Amino acid sequence: MNVAYFPGCSQHGLAKENDLSSRIVCRRLGINLQEIEDWNCCGATAAHSLNHLLAIGLSARNLSRARDMGLEKITTPCAGCFNRLKTASYAMKNNQIIAEKVQKIIGEPAPHEPEVKSLLQLISEEIGQGVQQKVIKPLSGLRLAAYYGCLLTRPKQISAFDDPDQPVSMDHLIQALGAETISWGYKTECCGGGYAASQTGIVYDLGGQVLKAALDGGAEAIVVACPMCQANLDTRQEAICQSKGETRRLPIVYFTQLMGLAFGYSPAELGMKRLLNSPYPLLKKKHLL
Repeated sequence: MNVAYFPGCSQHGLAKENDLSSRIVCRRLGINLQEIEDWNCCGATAAHSLNHLLAIGLSARNLSRARDMGLEKITTPCAGCFNRLKTASYAMKNNQIIAEKVQKIIGEPAPHEPEVKSLLQLISEEIGQGVQQKVIKPLSGLRLAAYYGCLLTRPKQISAFDDPDQPVSMDHLIQALGAETISWGYKTECCGGGYAASQTGIVYDLGGQVLKAALDGGAEAIVVACPMCQANLDTRQEAICQSKGETRRLPIVYFTQLMGLAFGYSPAELGMKRLLNSPYPLLKKKHLL
């Protein structure tokens, strides 16, 4: 399966481990990720709040580059990039005025193809339970919180993926790997998003609620599909816990890292050493190292 791949800025910087594990997992699943040439930033997270048309134009150019590749689908491992690409595609398909304005901005017909899917969606819908057939090291004994964040399934009419409030796709994927997922009410709550640098108090509050809910639900780690969520909950976790008087800590891992582990790759190959709240003690405890 050939799919256009939009890594986005985070995958070449802060979230290199997400890019690394995504590429490894897709190779194992027979998904050929073809990175879009000359891609540009999608505008997440600030551009769309300042200039809606410019934000649509930024993603439109990426969709145009992907369209030129002749592929039917485009995917990205970043929830923010997915949201911006999907929003742009939806806008250009359903609003002729915006499409005409975007055409003038990018100097070519406004694209709403290829079909945009997050990597979680692509794997869930195209591979599904076939993932289980690739497992050679079941993640037995792990009790995990599947955290989707606020961008993968919302707004419903645009994302067109899973349930906007109680999604289950990542839970099913984790369960196919042999692990257990907890039932909790913070699956799609915001972690503080783009306020990580400008208003850290918001991250301490919202991220703290997510961490506490996962801990109270008995989770041993939080599984994410968003670099911003991972960065907020991982890099800010020490400060969050100190502000809340919380002594417990949780590893924050990408779902692709867990998939790679179950497929037989080492934590080092999957970039797990880059995580600040190390999953190594937990993996050793569960005899997964």
